[in-house]
Amino acid sequence: MKRKLLILSASLVSLLFFGFSAIYIWIDVDVKKNIKTAKEKYSGNAEDVLIEYLLDTTNTFHDRTHIAVWTLGQIQSKKALPILKDLYKDDPDGKTCYGKHDSVLCQYEIYKAMNAAKVNWWPLHARLNK
Repeated sequence: MKRKLLILSASLVSLLFFGFSAIYIWIDVDVKKNIKTAKEKYSGNAEDVLIEYLLDTTNTFHDRTHIAVWTLGQIQSKKALPILKDLYKDDPDGKTCYGKHDSVLCQYEIYKAMNAAKVNWWPLHARLNK
């Protein structure tokens, strides 16, 4: 019985580890893809091109949110914090943008990006900020 419990516990821990690893790698690939998308339009390091992408109003609101804001949060951009704070309308739940992502920046994503830039404990993708 002890042996079965040990095997079950080890299996569960392994499954959790591989699950978190897969999610981390998946997000890492998306971050790299978004940085590449921004670098195709602008020149500079990841942080600078994503900020330019965010501020360029010729890009759609959806792309500005899902390419620039989300990725700036994932790379924990300190440089983007003042810009994100200017765009933020004190709506951590995203109620003002619900169903309107084609016409406004997502307030919930901005909120998450600002929080991600402030914390250091979560293993995000700051190493890609180059």
